[in-house]
Amino acid sequence: MESPPPPQSTTILQVIGGLYILFGSFALVSMVQNCKVCFAPLDGQTGLMADMLRSNPAYASIMRALFFPGLLYAVLQFASGVGLLRLSAFARKAALGCALYGFVAALFTAWLTVTYTLPFTLAYTLQHVKNPAMIASARNVTLASGYIGITLGLLYPLVAFVLLKRIKIPRYGFAPSC
Repeated sequence: MESPPPPQSTTILQVIGGLYILFGSFALVSMVQNCKVCFAPLDGQTGLMADMLRSNPAYASIMRALFFPGLLYAVLQFASGVGLLRLSAFARKAALGCALYGFVAALFTAWLTVTYTLPFTLAYTLQHVKNPAMIASARNVTLASGYIGITLGLLYPLVAFVLLKRIKIPRYGFAPSC
């Protein structure tokens, strides 16, 4: 009979599980908006994302192609988070897969951000700044937020992968009761 895992590793798994549930929930809710922006006609839509998709057909195609893998990832992330809270060994493996996929997706997203999103967002933001003294600040905030987003997007799945790889969930053997 194996002993239960130490409380510290159980706590780490539950924190990661809670974050997976939180991030999976955010992703599922954002999929509703993404569905509208990616698949509905862009003619009547307003906003930064609609303008970006209208102005760059390559970016629009990439976003449409990423919708279904993103939806699957969000569902799997949410489900593995619930499983981690229950200390399921299968959920740990699914969470490892999510972390690995999340890291690869974050690398791709970083490329998309630097190639398409930041240049467009920067130009869009600077067009709407009315005060010339604020142009430099608006530029710096836009660039900083983009690079902070890239860093966090890469850091979280990497840390989750390392922690999930190190912490094992033992199989509990129960002695028959008399």
